[in-house]
Amino acid sequence: MFLYIAINKDENTGYGVTVPSLPGCFSYGDTLNQAIDEAKQAILFHIEGMLEDGKEPETQQPTLDTLITNPDYAGAQWFGIEVNIDHLTLKPERFNVSWPKYLLDKVDNYVSLTHDTRSNFLAKAALDRIGRTSQNAS
Repeated sequence: MFLYIAINKDENTGYGVTVPSLPGCFSYGDTLNQAIDEAKQAILFHIEGMLEDGKEPETQQPTLDTLITNPDYAGAQWFGIEVNIDHLTLKPERFNVSWPKYLLDKVDNYVSLTHDTRSNFLAKAALDRIGRTSQNAS
């Protein structure tokens, strides 16, 4: 995905970055290169947060002419960056899982009691495990 970013630099500060097509997405860097790299990470983090909130990422990319004339971005330097977000979607993707029959029976019993589905159960279990693993790694 191609996005425009606005970079501002005050006299005694680093470089602040705003991503106009993703309201609320900001970042910072001590150097211009670091600011651009951090902007890419902020975009990915922002979109992952949208997904976790159950929102499919949508961007309204204004034209560069529109952005340059917007008073909210007066004095900003504009850069266009490419960020791969193809993998960041709520669209389901089918995959096969092979489990022992006894485990599948346990899952089926559990999901019938909780009015859930196998897929949702597996997704929740994966997110829970990833969350715990991430907390232990830090």
